[in-house]
Amino acid sequence: MNRLSLLMMTTLLASISLTEAQAKQFNYENWTFNAGANATVLYGYNDFPNRFDSENENDNVYSSLYLTFSAAYNFNKDYQLGVYYLPNTSGTQYFENYDGDEWTNQIYGAFMTPYGQFQVGMNYNVAYQMYVGAPVVGPLGVNDSAITDFLNNPNWSKDGKYAFYPTLDSTRMDTDNIAPKFSYLSPVYKGTQLGFSYMPSAYNRNGLLNGYAPYYDKEAYVAALSNEHRFGEFNVSSYVGYGLYVDDHEDMSAGLSVAYKNWTLGGSYRQTNADSDNPIDEDVTNDWFSPYYDGFRDGRVWNIGLSYTYENFSTGVSYFESIARKSRNRDQFVQWANQYQLDEYWTLYTAIGYVKFEGLTGTASDSNEGCSFIAGVGFNI
Repeated sequence: MNRLSLLMMTTLLASISLTEAQAKQFNYENWTFNAGANATVLYGYNDFPNRFDSENENDNVYSSLYLTFSAAYNFNKDYQLGVYYLPNTSGTQYFENYDGDEWTNQIYGAFMTPYGQFQVGMNYNVAYQMYVGAPVVGPLGVNDSAITDFLNNPNWSKDGKYAFYPTLDSTRMDTDNIAPKFSYLSPVYKGTQLGFSYMPSAYNRNGLLNGYAPYYDKEAYVAALSNEHRFGEFNVSSYVGYGLYVDDHEDMSAGLSVAYKNWTLGGSYRQTNADSDNPIDEDVTNDWFSPYYDGFRDGRVWNIGLSYTYENFSTGVSYFESIARKSRNRDQFVQWANQYQLDEYWTLYTAIGYVKFEGLTGTASDSNEGCSFIAGVGFNI
């Protein structure tokens, strides 16, 4: 398909895109049911320096579908038992070497009480849930950004059963992704909340730090603290998180966001440290690579962003950088995104992204650089 016909097809399809599912609620006696969906189809034209022309496609179309279902029984105003199912999927089978599917299929139960919320099942840890960072405008995201579906990142590879992450893909603590876990979130007291998660087995491959790491049958513990407070016209949100992944690595993250009238400024930082008592070398056949495997578990990543909202229009700029501290692997991208809400169903999107991904050798086969110009139309279903 040539570029003109692809543009015409994309225009006719009216690129469907939603950032969040708008759930529809149904009530029956003491039961509350919710169902929501969002779909995404985006077109991007990509421009690269000559060096990377042979490694990339100029035209890309991205699609995905996200669903949410929940059922909750209300014993009274203080106690509620709910079941939540989020089967996230992707209409895109393969983009370069990064799969559009987020690999999430959350299903968990939550018991809400005056003494806090108790969760059990396949969902994100408390540090992920309490996360505060750069504001997000549009469907691409700042962490684990869908920009990599348009501009190939050799450092983030996820295809079928294979996963390879020489750099952290998020300032959120996402290494365990939705591995089955037990979590507790305290009641909010003067804007402050405490959370704790326990995972009997931490391996779930999203944000994977090392394919040889002993995640299987190794437990993990995550704790987080969040706070939200208002100072005059300023609303300040913050959080800190710590994770201990037994015999593998420790994980630390923190974030801050300040909102003033129509403006929001936010950022976050995350660092991982390998467990020096459990180096990863026994499964590595090539000694030349062995120093880099533990390097993948020693990483730091940060983001920062500024957004502005006026009535139905939002615009935002953000910066993301991730570095494997013991290797040359490094990711940088800048995004300027805009959205305009036409009505409760339709939204217009535009975005420009610039990326620079550096691999071990710095050659075109393991590095990339370029710009992507992305546009779409959102439809809320």
